[in-house]
Amino acid sequence: MVKISGGDGFSFEEAIKISECDNIEGVEQEYVEVRKRFGKYQSIRQSLHDKNGKMYDVLELKLEDGREITFYFDISDFFGKGFEF
Repeated sequence: MVKISGGDGFSFEEAIKISECDNIEGVEQEYVEVRKRFGKYQSIRQSLHDKNGKMYDVLELKLEDGREITFYFDISDFFGKGFEF
């Protein structure tokens, strides 16, 4: 089962950590978490960052009320898992 921990998701330091899953499950869980927290949204940009030896998925979103936010996920635990050849 996918594990969610960490902070509020509004910075690298407070990123939501997704673990105990493979890459496909982890990415799906990112979108589940965003919908749970914000409801409907538009994706503006998604980018991958390597910071201090950890991998982060950074989502720039436009919420239904018009606000634009940046949301951070620590994906170090699952990044690349499930794509072994």
